[in-house]
Amino acid sequence: MTELIGHKLGQYDVTAQLGKGGMATVYQATQASMKRTVAIKILPRALTHEEKFLERFYREVQIAASLQHPHILPVYDFGQYEELPYIVMAYMSGGTLADLMAHGPMDNEMVLRTVNQMASALEYAHSKGVIHRDFKPGNVLLDENRNTYLTDFGLAKMSESSGALTGTGILGTPTYMSPEQSEPGELTPAADIYALGITVFQMLTGHAPFEAATPLGVLMAHLTHPIPDVRSLRAELNDGVQAVIDRSMAKKPEDRYQRATELADALAEAMGQKIHTSASIQAEGANALLMTNMVGQVIFVDQPCLRVLKRHHNEARSIIGKPLSEVLGIDRSVADEIIRNVGKAGKIEQQRLDIRDARSRVVSVLYSAMATRDDKGAFVGADITLQTIPDVVVPPSDEFTTIDRRMATTDESFLQTYFAKQLQSLRQALVQWGGNRMGANLDRIINETAQRNVWAVSMNGDKIDINIKANDADVYRALLAKAIAFAVNLVGKKIVMKSMQSVDGQIEPTILNVVEELKLYDLFDVL
Repeated sequence: MTELIGHKLGQYDVTAQLGKGGMATVYQATQASMKRTVAIKILPRALTHEEKFLERFYREVQIAASLQHPHILPVYDFGQYEELPYIVMAYMSGGTLADLMAHGPMDNEMVLRTVNQMASALEYAHSKGVIHRDFKPGNVLLDENRNTYLTDFGLAKMSESSGALTGTGILGTPTYMSPEQSEPGELTPAADIYALGITVFQMLTGHAPFEAATPLGVLMAHLTHPIPDVRSLRAELNDGVQAVIDRSMAKKPEDRYQRATELADALAEAMGQKIHTSASIQAEGANALLMTNMVGQVIFVDQPCLRVLKRHHNEARSIIGKPLSEVLGIDRSVADEIIRNVGKAGKIEQQRLDIRDARSRVVSVLYSAMATRDDKGAFVGADITLQTIPDVVVPPSDEFTTIDRRMATTDESFLQTYFAKQLQSLRQALVQWGGNRMGANLDRIINETAQRNVWAVSMNGDKIDINIKANDADVYRALLAKAIAFAVNLVGKKIVMKSMQSVDGQIEPTILNVVEELKLYDLFDVL
């Protein structure tokens, strides 16, 4: 199907073929409207009349689109080209984990980082009732910084569903298949945990634990052979690492770790790096988020961040415009270095930081940061996420419990309407004063921010799609704050305030009362 190179699939210009297998062909393409590179998976024409392959293909679309997690490959779109179904996904330039492992054993730090990220993705999928059933290094993609993204949910199964997926054949990859996958019966998340254990062994040693001349021989080895000793290939590894291998690859599912993050925590502890993965990532939305402009002034904090800082929910607006150092209770030089480093590198991954809450108590966190840039590549702000380290953080106090803003259906409709009108107004002002390029850049910033925070909001011109089921006002506040800060930087406060106040003048008073927390533009006068 190389004839697709140079063709258009809707808004996607196909530029290269990335890979080809029995199930699908993957292409690199450019999405003109968003000016981004994507990957497009297309079912071969020969398989479009095979019901079981179409079922698997459509299942991948349905499941992958429903799983929104930082380490699960995002699905952007789905369509057909000359009756060929295709999936549009994020493009990852770093190849696969299998490519990385082909160079031999990986260093311990990279192993732990990879296991943490994959355990997080698997546990999230399991919490949604999804068992991957074909976890392997070839289904783990890497970005340019070697962050991992789980993909290929074609064999995945919702745990509550019943019946065989594709008839009676055994599904999966023999090297990574748990013993129970060779036998009849329903699978549990323990099958994915077994495959993760196999992958850990392979990352540490450069070899799969069970090898044979035929796939059947490999399956029999999983069923009958003892678990190999990782120390026979890496003598410097300790007994604790082997204990993790033994438990994750136990023949009986009930003898394995019951959660993927338990495996990750145990491995980190055995290798001398106690990270407490399960406590920090098991809850959806556990990260605390704050956003800054280019000079480190805070433009947004969410409710989890307020809880970490032991601040009341009504303090969120008063924090806007304050320097990062003041909000986090850290030295100015440390805050300046964080902003400088993220502006230079574009991304910071999990660095330890001691901050001070409203009671002046020290709270230890892991922070990550992502830069926002304009169309010329200039740094315009940072998204900073915080994860508390459970064995150090001060226990929560009822006195400083914040209130998550949850809305009734009518209130949510009002808020969505106001949010969309204000974004459209900002975009029109940018186009009027800076040209179409400025409007398109606002689209990109909103979309990138939504995607990396797993928010179901997208913007393309005056069209804004919102599918937020959590009824979370923080999402609207964050994106509108980002848009206002960007616009103020380009066209100034006066134009931004005039544009947004004009929208207020067209909104019914009833709606304005509901959306009071989104009238943020007046606060940006301090920036």
